[in-house]
Amino acid sequence: MHVDTLITDARIYNPYIKKWQVADIALLNGKIFHVGDCVSQGLTATETIACHGAPVIPGLIDIHLHIESSLCTPYTFAQAVLPHGITTVVAEHHEMANIFGRAGIEVMVAASKHAPIDIFHGIPSSVPSTNTKLETTGGTIDASDLPALVGPEHPKVICLGEVMNFSTLLERFEELVGNPSAVDSAGMIDYLRTHHPLMPIEGHCPSIKGLDLSKLLYLGVDSDHCKQDIEGMRQRFTNGMFVEIQGKSVDVEIISYLQEHDVEGLWAFVTDDVPPDLLIRQGHLDQVVRQALQCGLSLEKAIVASSFAPAQRMGFRDRGAIAPGKIADLLILADDSSEFKIREVFKRGKRAQECLAVARPYAFPERFKHSITLVRTTDLSPIFTVAVPKDTVQALVMHKLEDSTYTEAVHRTFEQIEGVAIWEQEGQRVNLVVVINRYTKKLSYAQGFCDGDVLTNGAYCSTYAHDHHNILVIGDNTADMRIALDWVLSREGGICTASKGTITATIPLPIGGILSEAPMVELGQDVIHIQDELHRLGMRHPNPLMSLSTITLPVSPAIKITDKGLIDVATASLVPLFSKAEGSNHRQ
Repeated sequence: MHVDTLITDARIYNPYIKKWQVADIALLNGKIFHVGDCVSQGLTATETIACHGAPVIPGLIDIHLHIESSLCTPYTFAQAVLPHGITTVVAEHHEMANIFGRAGIEVMVAASKHAPIDIFHGIPSSVPSTNTKLETTGGTIDASDLPALVGPEHPKVICLGEVMNFSTLLERFEELVGNPSAVDSAGMIDYLRTHHPLMPIEGHCPSIKGLDLSKLLYLGVDSDHCKQDIEGMRQRFTNGMFVEIQGKSVDVEIISYLQEHDVEGLWAFVTDDVPPDLLIRQGHLDQVVRQALQCGLSLEKAIVASSFAPAQRMGFRDRGAIAPGKIADLLILADDSSEFKIREVFKRGKRAQECLAVARPYAFPERFKHSITLVRTTDLSPIFTVAVPKDTVQALVMHKLEDSTYTEAVHRTFEQIEGVAIWEQEGQRVNLVVVINRYTKKLSYAQGFCDGDVLTNGAYCSTYAHDHHNILVIGDNTADMRIALDWVLSREGGICTASKGTITATIPLPIGGILSEAPMVELGQDVIHIQDELHRLGMRHPNPLMSLSTITLPVSPAIKITDKGLIDVATASLVPLFSKAEGSNHRQ
């Protein structure tokens, strides 16, 4: 019998019997036909590849990520990650959903269909991240959207994306036991458990343990991708919660636990968010595997956690192992060292280079390139004037930290002239922050102040502002803030910095104001340039772009800002910018 390809003398780990074997692999029509001594079975091939005992493993499967975090389209993303051995992903598009609602999800599904890797999809469960009283978005997702998204038109929509509003589920647990529809995300879980009981429910359970963990499991949340500690991970395994290990959870302590305990198949590697600069510098899921190997994980466990276990979690019966009938997604490794060097990548039996050569980009409809509703002729000068209410003497300021995306609440006094705060003063290291609603023609905005890890002699403007993606402009002087804002508005979205009257770094993002169609290498270099420029302008955070894009995220402690105003994250409530002096946490 004749097959397409014979891969000979391959060292293969079999996850079913947990043993290594040396065998040939016969590929036919994009699938694995036979594993064993193919020559003695009379098999011939158009091409024969000799491995000489090198490991051959399944293609890497990443079941929890957000393509929008890489600031690119599904086509560009797939082009970038396939050479790193990633052949299947499950992506959740809550960023595009916040801008366009269900249409944002559907266009990402459409854009993924002809990508050179298999892209499956999770349904965003927390759009908006809070509620319409605290932030304005271009769309929402709730249970009424599910029949269309999980219908026959979308066979690659396979799970509910991470349920982020865990605190609401815990606070209202007793109410939800009797009435799941009382909270949108719980209603979505209930609908899927009733109508699609095999569909996984992805979780977001930071530091949740004990009874609270049981409550989330009771409601149907059965995985967690957040940063892990030993006790929390132990409780998750004990209670049947699938654990997803991303890069920030990979350390010697965590990996030692996973190596020493028999929890194979109960956890998998994921990436969650990989910005373009890190992708071109370090890699993708392959880098997480590499980190784990260098922390002491065995290659066998790494193979299971990056292919077999995630396939089992998502119900992929056609991939995740090297066995007859499985899709021929394969990696030939250079050796079995912790360097995890990939010699060759095969997608459905074809070399990665061949797949990349024939793939074609998706043409996004024009409506997705015009996502800023605010009229261009609107007078924006009021946003830079901060009025001080009568009888108030202090402002609530977001103190930005150098090593975290969290902020702290502090109070500062500002000099006032005729009821206007004088915030532009050399040496005081304070930035004005403005968030402008981009989903309405009429000017609507909120103002705030930042100190700590902020900009000096410059400004930053972006339409990539978690999760609502309104227009964020921040800086220490009006002139540069105006220039930066004008650049972003004139290009229908993007990210830029300005200093001393000049635009100094840019990332055009024409799709929804959050995605680029540029090649990943070019996009990665743009991100590196803007990160370097933000450091030059005084920021000390290792990832200043992330630090700024999360200052608008109203579920990330402690004080954040949206187009509605300042948000106290702990109480999920709006708080005033100015107030009478009280308490001791006060700065001049």
